[in-house]
Amino acid sequence: MSLSRKDIERIEQTPFKEPPFTKYFVGILRILSKFPPIKKRLDESIGGLSGRIFRHWDKKEYEEATNVAIFGLEKYRDKKSKSLPFMDHHHWWQLMKNGVDSAKYIDNLELKQKLIDLANTGIEPLEGYDVAYSYLELSRWSYQTQDHENAVKYAKISSRADSTWAEPDFILGWYGLVLGEGNAETHLSHAIEKDPRILFRIASNDICQQYPHIVNKLKAKYSKVSNEKQP
Repeated sequence: MSLSRKDIERIEQTPFKEPPFTKYFVGILRILSKFPPIKKRLDESIGGLSGRIFRHWDKKEYEEATNVAIFGLEKYRDKKSKSLPFMDHHHWWQLMKNGVDSAKYIDNLELKQKLIDLANTGIEPLEGYDVAYSYLELSRWSYQTQDHENAVKYAKISSRADSTWAEPDFILGWYGLVLGEGNAETHLSHAIEKDPRILFRIASNDICQQYPHIVNKLKAKYSKVSNEKQP
């Protein structure tokens, strides 16, 4: 079950209505969690791990949140759900997204490398927004450590993972300009075709502004479409 960025935007725009049984279900879980064996099982479930990560976020405990995500990723890497096997991919990559979201606030290179290693052996297929988001963050980490080869490689994986998300193509175009590698104009064009609003970002970006011939060409080609898509 791989959701794209457009799927997520559609869901976020739909008002959430809490099912009437939710408060009773939560009440039962609170009672059960008073028993240590059940509490441990709940804490180590996908939902429990996510809840622990979010609680660490609330306290700005990002390294602790990263460790929880890594624990979950290792625990569920080869574990198959008996009741909802089609959700294994989604749950695992959602944990990965939470992990990289946590790790980007810390300087612990060892934990970041663990996430990179886990992603590189992650559950296939490499599809969906969570996969794309995770790999694009790995790309940024690689660029920051001067590992330009993997920065480009991970950004390409991100772009292929979600054909509706423009950010990876913008980053690939930006890399093309900064590193002098690849066809920057093609990647930036793909970004605009996925999301015409990104043309304004390209035109106002400091690096892109150093290449006025490319920016002007993109403006001439896409300005009308971009204006029509503005909210």
